[in-house]
Amino acid sequence: MSEKHSSLQHFPLPMFSTTMGLSGLTIISHKMEWMLGSNGIVFYTLAYLTLAIYIVILATYTLKSLRYPQAVLADWNHPIKISFFPAASISLLLLGAAFYPINERLSFFLWATGCFFQFFLSMAIISSWINHARYEVVHSTPAWFIPAVGNIIVPLVGVRHAPLELSWFFFAWGILFWVILLILIINRLMFHNPMPQKLLPTLFILLAPPSIGFVSYIQMTGELDTLGRLIYYWAAFFFCLLLSQIHRMVRIKFAMSWWAYTFPLAAFTSATLLMGQLTHLAFFDYLAQVLYVLTWVVIASLFLRTVIALFKCEICVPD
Repeated sequence: MSEKHSSLQHFPLPMFSTTMGLSGLTIISHKMEWMLGSNGIVFYTLAYLTLAIYIVILATYTLKSLRYPQAVLADWNHPIKISFFPAASISLLLLGAAFYPINERLSFFLWATGCFFQFFLSMAIISSWINHARYEVVHSTPAWFIPAVGNIIVPLVGVRHAPLELSWFFFAWGILFWVILLILIINRLMFHNPMPQKLLPTLFILLAPPSIGFVSYIQMTGELDTLGRLIYYWAAFFFCLLLSQIHRMVRIKFAMSWWAYTFPLAAFTSATLLMGQLTHLAFFDYLAQVLYVLTWVVIASLFLRTVIALFKCEICVPD
């Protein structure tokens, strides 16, 4: 019994990043199947599977908060782990976008719930950054982008569920902190000690804000303009930069931080699909197909590796 309790006590908050990645894969699968004229079986399967996994993870972490409130408080007070709390609300926002073609009422419920918690979690975390002295430069990692990314995601389906100005509010908030945090993170990476190897995969989070920002921007404006192109090519630059660093990342031991590869990759795939639709250039269509296959390979590999690690009791352990 104590072993079970210990596993629950150390249930990792970054587990929510799995549903972020799976939700992203679900969304791009719907777009890809629509483009190829498929019947949508992959999309529907992924949508319900991701929702089921999210419910299990949320229930488990809720149980952890009831039985081990001090462990949850420790997560909140941790200068890096605190940034993963919005992964739960971000997953809801992404699930809301994924379920829009299936059930608009369920989509609205998921999106609205995600919006509510995203607003308050982002406010609380930003207030924590401003008002607490425990943060140091070495604590700044790309994981700090997670709260900002969540705000940029709101317009994905928010333009269909609420007044447009609400989407612009969250988008402006997210972009503002993306720029602020990008400067801080680049400064930390260039002029301070390297990040711990375990956190190296979080570098991929650099790709997420401009990728999802491009999709959200197009959702709100309805056209590809100069700013839209700039945002997409910023994402393309980060993708190329991260590819040049991949040899460092694949050598490290598996950890839940590896799931940081998944959502940014899915987001860039979605952005590239959209770029192809807007420009009518075959290059982007072919690139999107390659990225889609790559996203599938990465997520399937990580899903299998995570299941194996769970059975080997390698995940729910003390840091």
